Amino acid sequence: MKSTLMKTALGILALGLTATGAQAGWTHGRDGHRHADQQTRAYSQQIDTRQQRQMERIESGLHGGLLSRAEFRELTHEQHTIRAMERRFRADGVIDAREFKRLSHALDLAGHNIKTAKHDRQVRYAHGHPSRFN
Repeated sequence: MKSTLMKTALGILALGLTATGAQAGWTHGRDGHRHADQQTRAYSQQIDTRQQRQMERIESGLHGGLLSRAEFRELTHEQHTIRAMERRFRADGVIDAREFKRLSHALDLAGHNIKTAKHDRQVRYAHGHPSRFN
């Protein structure tokens, strides 16, 4: 009688804790630690916003003649690499603080590369004439 009552009480307690965790928005990651879905969404939103802004800067540099086609391809490839890194980190459903820091650092470097390429005095149209090879 006591063991049945004890099992029932523990079962109800476990069910209550599980429901409370679900209401709080917490999930269990692959490694058994608890992660907040909300934090992952916030990280993803920040990363996506920065990448969108950087792609706009790259495209405006190409259309404005500040980037050569080779620079455009290189910078675009860098953005694709960062996007692949983000997909790899998100594969387990969670982007933790360490992964966010690595993505943020990669985006910082990409932003620096965009600025450098746009201001390196290489122009797409040399002397007012478009180059076939540029």
